[in-house]
Amino acid sequence: MVFDQDATGTRCRYCGAGLMIIGTGATWLNFLIKPKISVRETAHEVTRIAMKNGWKPPLLRSVIPFYYPFYRTTGHAIKWVRGHKTMTSVDAGAMERVLTRPVDLMRPAHIDLSAGLFSPGYRAQALHLYLATRENAGKLPFAPIQRDRESHSKKMEEDFFDSMPDPGLKVVEEKRFRLWEKNSILFFPLSLVEVREGNHIRLMLIDTVGGGLIRQLRHDEMEKLLDNLALRESRSPGETRLKLAPLICPECAGELDPDPSSHIRFCHSCARGWEARGGVLKEKECLWAGDPDSIGDPSTLFLPFWLRRGEDRNLYIPAFTVRSPRLLYNLSARYYHAGFPARPIPYDKRLSLRPFPVGLPPDGADEMADVVASTGSKKPFPRKGTSQSLVLVPFRKMGPDLVGPKGLAVPISSLGVKI
Repeated sequence: MVFDQDATGTRCRYCGAGLMIIGTGATWLNFLIKPKISVRETAHEVTRIAMKNGWKPPLLRSVIPFYYPFYRTTGHAIKWVRGHKTMTSVDAGAMERVLTRPVDLMRPAHIDLSAGLFSPGYRAQALHLYLATRENAGKLPFAPIQRDRESHSKKMEEDFFDSMPDPGLKVVEEKRFRLWEKNSILFFPLSLVEVREGNHIRLMLIDTVGGGLIRQLRHDEMEKLLDNLALRESRSPGETRLKLAPLICPECAGELDPDPSSHIRFCHSCARGWEARGGVLKEKECLWAGDPDSIGDPSTLFLPFWLRRGEDRNLYIPAFTVRSPRLLYNLSARYYHAGFPARPIPYDKRLSLRPFPVGLPPDGADEMADVVASTGSKKPFPRKGTSQSLVLVPFRKMGPDLVGPKGLAVPISSLGVKI
């Protein structure tokens, strides 16, 4: 199976069946990237490296391919700051700013051999990620994981907020939030290559995804690596605790929406919405904030919102993904108490609805609600004693770039919503 660590679904590459991935949020999954340069093609790569560095024509003596482990952490970093402008001497009063950063960090999980890489240098989401199993790895051994998860998590507490933009303020107060954080282990393919260059022996570490020399090794580093690769536990990272469920509606056996990033899937036959909870599919209450006239209008977009309902008030958080976490924060703050009129959607009306995919999970919506309440004048919303539903809100296309390629959108006027 091939999928990114954030995916909620995939398709079988052989029969085309849609599959739901269950358990990705509960454990650290193990993935691997398969090498693109085979052992047989290594000689050509070594020759190219030698010519580039001006070495004598080398003689290839041995090639040992293996997988090197990295911890991978993804999520979003949001930092709220309040302070004064640093460029003026006159105190113009406190200002507030929200700084955001999407995070995708990889750090070595092996200690004995330095890969010479702070990170593999690739955007992992742009590559095919396979589950790390004995079958997918073939005969390639795994270098053992030596850095424990606790030390990695502690390091991420600071690294998560590296490279954030300068607020341009003399900071008086700040709050940091780590949202939708996921951890996994990514095994990257490398090759230990020994060549003879005249009377000189070179030991090289080669990247077998994009090609190229990573670094040259000392003899003692090679010996330690070979010792590590001979360990029994280095030959398998362990089976991943993961379940794959067929994307079939439990109510009518119709096909469910196969979008790999969606957290709620609508049946193509009966239009019910389903959510993976506790390893099974459970129906999610879906509400409708529109009117019959808005359904048939081709200029209408149905954007999903998470609705958290309490005894005296409700809150709304966008359930669709946008181009940046800052935009999601701004939208969440804007619609926090929008008060969209919500009522159950008749099943015969759902078939004509084509909502945006639900890219934000329910717990992610609760996290964003906490951020909005902590950084604004919003009253915190308790989760205990409340219920959560999905609301499809009709928006009108108005411009080029707020809601991705579909266009800028605003709620239709007939809703009568004060924002």
